[in-house]
Amino acid sequence: MKLTKISLVFALLLCVFILSVILYGFFKVNPRYVLELFSDKEFLSSVTFGLKTSITATLLSAIFGIPTGFFLARNDTFISKGLDSFFDIPLIIPPLVVGALLLTFFNAPLIKTFYSFIFTTAGAIIAQFFVAFPFSVKASKNAFELIPPTYERIAMTLGASNFSSFYDTTFKLAFNGILSGLVLTWLRSLGEFGATLMVGGGISYKTANIPINIYLKMTEGNFNKGLAASVFVVVFSFIAVVVIKSFFKKPKNL
Repeated sequence: MKLTKISLVFALLLCVFILSVILYGFFKVNPRYVLELFSDKEFLSSVTFGLKTSITATLLSAIFGIPTGFFLARNDTFISKGLDSFFDIPLIIPPLVVGALLLTFFNAPLIKTFYSFIFTTAGAIIAQFFVAFPFSVKASKNAFELIPPTYERIAMTLGASNFSSFYDTTFKLAFNGILSGLVLTWLRSLGEFGATLMVGGGISYKTANIPINIYLKMTEGNFNKGLAASVFVVVFSFIAVVVIKSFFKKPKNL
């Protein structure tokens, strides 16, 4: 019990620190600048670009991350353990380094001949996908590990196909965990700065997402507008997460 109380103190101190940083930012921002964001074409363009790239990167993460997580959860081999560690690399490498590596890769003669990804929307999407997809893989793996394969075998003995037995048992039971990973993937993609800046170039009205727009405003000396945009992102992200989790909330009677 004593250790529990001590750990609670540390948890509360951490909460106080986080709330202090956020609330002080809210206190310092001028509401007038927040309202001006809705008429700022440059900022609205960055919001549109950020949503488009982050949602696309999240969809790609779902397509590749969910099957990968399932494989890692159902296989306890040297290869699966190696892959599990390998997919941690994008989380360890600084985003600016990821951007530099992608920039070098996209400049390869064979890649340039196929398509020019540099300073394009496609390049920004790949950069965000590279940085964020491990969240989908890890969450899917953890979710699938909690579901015994026995459920699928029972469903197949009752006449279900391989896919139906997987979808109606394992996937539905693991869905909430997978969704949490996809939400984290989306938020990571939406807030990605370094790799997106290196590959996309941070061009206003073209390849600048919200973090890059805030960075450009700050470097131009528009601190008030940059702070207002930061506050907007905090509120928007919180509301988006609440809405997504409420929409996909599992009914109590299931």
